[in-house]
Amino acid sequence: MTTAIILIALALIIIYAGPTLLFICVGYADYVLERRRHLVAVKHAVRRRSDEF
Repeated sequence: MTTAIILIALALIIIYAGPTLLFICVGYADYVLERRRHLVAVKHAVRRRSDEF
């Protein structure tokens, strides 16, 4: 019985916090992709700079 109550409570939390959780996940994924893109740009810039010497 306790397990059922816990599962129902978790389901209600997920239902009510669903949009917020989705927003957080999408925001974090966007941050990670943007950070990767920046690091790749820096890596290419460093490689170009070292080719000049």
